[in-house]
Amino acid sequence: MKGGSWVIHSPTVTSTKFWPGTLGRVANHAMVIARLVDGEGIDRGIHNFLVQIRSMTDHTLMNGVECGDIGPKIGYNNMDNGFARFTHVHIPRRNMAMRFATVDERGTYRLQNTSDAASKVAYITMMQVRAHIVNEAGKNLAISCTIAIRYSALRRQGFGNADQDVSPSTQELQILDYKQQQYRLLHLLAASYCFFFTGRHILTKLKSIEQRLVSQKGTVTKTEVGDIHASTSALKSFCTTITADGMEDCRKSCGGHGFLHCSGLPEIVCSYLQSPTVEGDNQMLPQQVFKVLLKLYHTAEHGNTQALSEWEVCDASYLIEPIRSYFIVTGTRTAMCRVYSLEEFMNVPNLLDAYRHRSARLLVETSREIENKIKQGSSMNEAWNSSLIRMAKVSQAHSLYLLIKNFFDGISSEKARSIGLEEAVVLQDLGTLFALFWIEKDIGDFLEDGYMNSAHCQLLREAILKMLDKVRPNAVGLVDARDFSDFRLKSALGRYDGNVYSSIMETALKEPLNDSEPGEGYKHLKRLIVDGIGVYSGSMSSRL
Repeated sequence: MKGGSWVIHSPTVTSTKFWPGTLGRVANHAMVIARLVDGEGIDRGIHNFLVQIRSMTDHTLMNGVECGDIGPKIGYNNMDNGFARFTHVHIPRRNMAMRFATVDERGTYRLQNTSDAASKVAYITMMQVRAHIVNEAGKNLAISCTIAIRYSALRRQGFGNADQDVSPSTQELQILDYKQQQYRLLHLLAASYCFFFTGRHILTKLKSIEQRLVSQKGTVTKTEVGDIHASTSALKSFCTTITADGMEDCRKSCGGHGFLHCSGLPEIVCSYLQSPTVEGDNQMLPQQVFKVLLKLYHTAEHGNTQALSEWEVCDASYLIEPIRSYFIVTGTRTAMCRVYSLEEFMNVPNLLDAYRHRSARLLVETSREIENKIKQGSSMNEAWNSSLIRMAKVSQAHSLYLLIKNFFDGISSEKARSIGLEEAVVLQDLGTLFALFWIEKDIGDFLEDGYMNSAHCQLLREAILKMLDKVRPNAVGLVDARDFSDFRLKSALGRYDGNVYSSIMETALKEPLNDSEPGEGYKHLKRLIVDGIGVYSGSMSSRL
């Protein structure tokens, strides 16, 4: 081929690409990520290649290309996820993405940017996708919260006065007035806002890194790229898990009507179930997070001032001070939660201190656990494998600190730009509830080293109840603020006008099974049962 060419080849079943959306029947081009072997026979690692897979004239597959749909899934079946494999498919040399690395007609490979960070540029797209997944997690969870909270505000059950000696109120309670319903839903509402602010922060940061890499203006260090890789990996894992589980909790909170397809919840729950798996399985990503944070731990441990300065611009910079002061300088875990009142417990800096301490402690202890096992004779692989469960906790702790920090930073930013003081206070209450909820959820992590004690547990319970009372009056306003149309919600339960029951009945009347009387199958079943083709001879137990 004039100008040089590449040969795209996937000779084995395991080199077949599986899952990309629209690959099965729709797409006519694909960005194929493949290992590049240059003219000298040297493997240069993964690079991107634009490959035409279908004809632009009649949409038939190109020579050497095999594509198809992977078949029905648990949900999201409107997307034709596909497979692709290539048998010696020739593409032009210029179809390689050559912004950061080039290959000339003689097959000579050259890097355009020789910085350490540039070697990681192939991962930028993957990190951007994970950041978008975090952002979309917030939207999907918000949709489910909108349906569940609107329905909970409309659905009434029970009366306000349970004392049998006093006549009950004639007005039934909204189920959103029950504390268990608030506890079930309002922290998910808070999470949806948390994911929004954090998704926006990560996407902005990635855009800045990409622009500096492309323009070669400013410095992007390998440390900075590794840090954003850790952030996106941790957040993707945590946010999609919370969203998938939270959406199902929203469905359950709607009682029997949550089973109905017209509620909108079964469809969105099943469609979202793929997110904890795509772009890195959520159970595996914490290893990537820990690998990066382990480098920070060793840098802080050795007191390398120059290397630590590179971490100062990173998301993980919050770990430097507690690692050095709590665990390396003193050598003991002397930090304690200096909170003695309810108001102090709900103070944002105090909450962030607690999450910072927990994250640093888990990182240090997991790192030392691996070191000790190696000293005792375990191989690195054995020590690493035995610490995987702890790594997941490190990743979750890192995620929660970032989410809470970005939430409150986002509120401050919005207060300076567009929202009023009252709106900022409402969002502050929401963020506080989120932080308190996850301390209670993971209370063992805060009690384990004595950072908190039983008195703090009592304050925590009281603080959560107080925050539920503060958020409850604004719950419907907070879901309405996301401005999801009824068309987007596709839900009889989450309708903006509140006409839930008439909408459910209208949907039921449209059911094809109700189109005829008697129903389909009656004559067939009557013939089998009544006319004697099928003979009932009694149950086995009746003959014993």
